[in-house]
Amino acid sequence: MSWTRAHDVNDADGSSQVLAVAAGAHGFVSVGSHNSQPTVWTTADGRAWRTIILPPPAGASAAALQQVAINGDRVVALGLATTGTGHAVGSATGTAPGAVPFAELSADNGVTWQQVPFSSPGPYTSFSALTPNAVGFAAAGLFGPPGQQDVALWASADGASWKPYQSGGGSGAWQIDTLARSDAEAGGIGTILTQQSQQTVTFTLPPR
Repeated sequence: MSWTRAHDVNDADGSSQVLAVAAGAHGFVSVGSHNSQPTVWTTADGRAWRTIILPPPAGASAAALQQVAINGDRVVALGLATTGTGHAVGSATGTAPGAVPFAELSADNGVTWQQVPFSSPGPYTSFSALTPNAVGFAAAGLFGPPGQQDVALWASADGASWKPYQSGGGSGAWQIDTLARSDAEAGGIGTILTQQSQQTVTFTLPPR
């Protein structure tokens, strides 16, 4: 097995952070931030990557895309934007006061992008997973102050509109760590925390 260093066809200067990557029929799409702006990288062969720097949501001082998924020609990316009261988000699931979730959609394999409406059931939102499924996309995360967080789930048929997806109740003691497509459903792995132990659980989400 051997590796070849890839290159950026844009030669973008500055600081970049890649937080997630997805594979599709037309290549790969990765997301993160470049100079504190939401950024997408696309490639057909994994060697030459095109950098696409996106505008942050209105009123945001910084933003980063943290999750990405591909379903056919549609690519969805989710991330957090920070206002003047927060600070830049620097991890795949981290959040901060003043951070708000946002979504980006590409309907042409990652060539062009548009922000689409996205809402959270509460403050301190963070994303932990995003996957395509038989009917669109499913996403998971957390919301609420540290120590009092609940699980949040969202579903979208086309990546353009998102609806809450009930998780069966959150207790602040568990979270969804990853999601993956499984036939017509989305399967996932989560973690349940108790005073005595940490347990791993598996589950399925029916199409919605």
